[in-house]
This record gives sequence, C-alpha cells and structure tokens, in this order.
Amino acid sequence: MNLILVGTDFSEDSEKAQEKAAELAAATGADLYLLHVLEPVDDPDSDDPSTQEFYQKLKDSSQEKLVKAADKFPDLKVEYSTEVGRRHPPILARADALQADLIVLGSKPMTPDQERIGTSHRVAVTATRPVLLVP
Repeated sequence: MNLILVGTDFSEDSEKAQEKAAELAAATGADLYLLHVLEPVDDPDSDDPSTQEFYQKLKDSSQEKLVKAADKFPDLKVEYSTEVGRRHPPILARADALQADLIVLGSKPMTPDQERIGTSHRVAVTATRPVLLVP
C-alpha cells in the first residue's frame, strides 16, 4: 500500500478515521493524504469579491485545521488539501488523481428510516477503489 486518502470534516468521527488510517499507514509504510471538502453555499467561482473572500477564509481555516491534524502523525508522510464542492465527488476525484490505495472515512450507522445516505456511505457505494468506513 502506497497512499491512504482520509476524508475529514474535523468531527470526532473523522478523527477516529484519521487514527485508523494512520495505524494502517504505519503498518504498511503508506503515506496519508487528508482531504477536507467545503460544501458550497453560493457559487464558489463567482467574481463577487465578498464571495471570494468568504471562501478564502473558509479555506484558510480548513488548512490550519489540516496542519494540526497532520502534526498528530509526526512519523508519517502526510499531505493535505481543501477543496470546494459537493462532498463525495471531490473525494472520489482526488482518490483517483492520487491513485490512492484506500479511502478511509468516519461513519455513523444508518437507521432503517433514514431517508438520505451520508457522504461516507455515498463514497462507499460509488467508489472504484477500496473504502474503509470507521464507525
């Protein structure tokens, strides 16, 4: 295994996924790639200066959090990025672009009456690469 991509929303579930991915990376000699996807609330490609400033602040904040997350794994090579988009397509696209061997995501169990599947389950059922969901 060469590369493990970890999707993170900085939640407790995501931290568990990062820890599991780091454990697997250490055992296999793989590198980690942390990815945070910002879901757009407006057109992120807008020429409006206030919209651009809004997304830049979100990206800067996310990058700071990714640096802190990466610092938790000093013995591993960790890269990271922040992207804007609906959550699951950028995860899949980045995993393909990086030729990730595994995608790791935190996950909450689905309930029988749940009407909408979450990002982690959406990735799991549409990915062409192995996916590990960490409860």
